[in-house]
Amino acid sequence: MNEKFLSNFTEDDREELSIYFDNLNKKIKLSKKETKNFIEDFEKAILYYSKSMKVEDILELLSLDNLGDIYFKKPTNWYPLDNSAKIYPLSMKENWMSLYRLSYYLTEDVVPEILQIALLFTMKRFPTFATSIRRGFFWNYIDGIKKRFSIIEDNVIPCSYINISKVGKQSFNVLYYKNRISVEIFHTLADAYGGITFLSTLVTEYFKLLGKDVSYNDIALDVNEEVNPEEIKDEFIDKKVESRNGSLIDSKALSLDGKLSNVSPCQIIHFDLDLKKLKDLAHKNKVTINELMLSFLFIVLSYSISKEGYIKIQVPVNMRKFYKSKTVRNFSLYNNISLKKSEITSLESVIKKVKNQSQEKLSKNKINEVLVYSNKLVHSLRFVPLFIKRPIANFIYGFIGDKASTSVLSNLGVVPLPSESLKNIKAADFVLGTTISNKVLFSLITVNDIVTLTVSKFTNNTAVENGLYNIFKENDLILRIHGSENYENRK
Repeated sequence: MNEKFLSNFTEDDREELSIYFDNLNKKIKLSKKETKNFIEDFEKAILYYSKSMKVEDILELLSLDNLGDIYFKKPTNWYPLDNSAKIYPLSMKENWMSLYRLSYYLTEDVVPEILQIALLFTMKRFPTFATSIRRGFFWNYIDGIKKRFSIIEDNVIPCSYINISKVGKQSFNVLYYKNRISVEIFHTLADAYGGITFLSTLVTEYFKLLGKDVSYNDIALDVNEEVNPEEIKDEFIDKKVESRNGSLIDSKALSLDGKLSNVSPCQIIHFDLDLKKLKDLAHKNKVTINELMLSFLFIVLSYSISKEGYIKIQVPVNMRKFYKSKTVRNFSLYNNISLKKSEITSLESVIKKVKNQSQEKLSKNKINEVLVYSNKLVHSLRFVPLFIKRPIANFIYGFIGDKASTSVLSNLGVVPLPSESLKNIKAADFVLGTTISNKVLFSLITVNDIVTLTVSKFTNNTAVENGLYNIFKENDLILRIHGSENYENRK
């Protein structure tokens, strides 16, 4: 605490603040630099509040009990990577990793001073996020870290590489820009459900610190509740399911025409769609919104492919649909929906084929087969040293991931935020980061009756977004189109 900061307050307030900051120093045991930054975080927040609040009320709002003991005690928590996550650090390449971004757009611009405190208060609720990836002899694992977690002003390309190579480096970022709060997460930590739980909890704590009404549920957690062991459970362990013999290795899928861009993603486009109209259209065609969207995507992808063969769209499935689970780690698997390009003709015929495959391949039985294959694969590699696993993993990732699919559609569905939070949020988006070879990826998220389809592009071929625009326009679904500049052409 410095004299310049204290000069903003009366003598009585200074005495109260001195006691507060003495107690803050006792709650943290970090490096000299991080301790200085930590104290400055609270100084900035107090100065922000002091424009409209009394010091005693500010210090009550910023009660140090909210910090827990994670900035003082030496971390003892470490976790083996779940079976779904084990492939990601092994398949990393220079400047490439499997990332995704989740964002909420608020009704007001972000107050960085308060968002920073909200993050410091939130971290104790997510012990698996307060970790760093470490290298074991057979597998990577995540190890607890003690540090000042900080927000970043968003001025980089979405889903940019996070350097996690050094000990103590976190595997996620919290970013802000104008009225947007985003998290970018390396897939080793959590699937998109876990990611949206973290973001929703952080934003709820932020609203609380701004004096707004808040309530909590399974997606927006109370940061001062004890961590439920179910939330950090590896759900891939001990899942006993029956499965027929088979293989995860799939035949190579068709790829979009055009070259991969030098910058990834080279462009991001968001289509905000009317939920009610989309529901009505899906109901009319006797399909789900996901099946309708898949049908649209098969049609527009076919516009961008000149070769013959199978177009395959990988569809991640939240296993929490089939198994009761509170985990905020990875608990998603996938399957491919595939159509022969020559069979993609009318929307009606595509919808019928997609519906039939979706009901079969995305069912509990079929996804359980993927679960069995995944567990068998991990089990077979358990005693292979890590340095040997890496080339094997790169091969496997190619043939059960990128090369086996033309694209991806990941649908988070309707985010069940508490009504109090929804009043302060306009919309959301969900961005999939670059893959090794897929040239376009799709993701869906729904908040406040707005369905946002995001197109992550890794090629300058414009056929996909033009086709989507035409289909959405014909069906009167578009509320707004927005997105990034073209990064590849930026100087």
